[in-house]
Amino acid sequence: MSNEKEYSKIQWFFFVIFIPTIFAIILFAVILIFLGVDLKDKAKEVGGNLPLIGEYFTEKEAEEEINIEDLNETIANQQAQIDRLERELNQKEEEILKLKNETALLEQQVEVQEESVAEVRHDLKEIAKTYEAMSTKNAAKILSELPTSEALLHISQISTQARAGILAKMEPERAAELMSKLANQ
Repeated sequence: MSNEKEYSKIQWFFFVIFIPTIFAIILFAVILIFLGVDLKDKAKEVGGNLPLIGEYFTEKEAEEEINIEDLNETIANQQAQIDRLERELNQKEEEILKLKNETALLEQQVEVQEESVAEVRHDLKEIAKTYEAMSTKNAAKILSELPTSEALLHISQISTQARAGILAKMEPERAAELMSKLANQ
């Protein structure tokens, strides 16, 4: 008896023909890849020439072309949107800069006005000290000659005691007018 097994025809086909052929194809493909040949394009070209299989290769190319066109259109739309948004951003930045400049200008104006008000208050206090330093009779004559609004500003800065003396020396109608307006302030 011999220990050798007999192989069936199918096994013999796989061992002798099929497996070595697959191995040779794989080895040949690896060698071509190392040589720089693009197997994918070659396979599409050869597959496109085959009668039944060729239809599948050409349809995929058409689908890829459609997809590429759609993608290019999407890219163009997105680029247009990016450009529009960049323009809007630049406009907003210019508007912000304009508003900052306007704010700085308004702050300067407020500062100048505050300085002006401080000067006026200082001047009014100096005038009040002058009225307090002179006699009540002379101060009453001067305040009687001033317009009511100015007289009111001046008398509001004078101390209560000096104010009482000056108002006592004024004509009663004028003193009453100044007192009522001073009370309403």
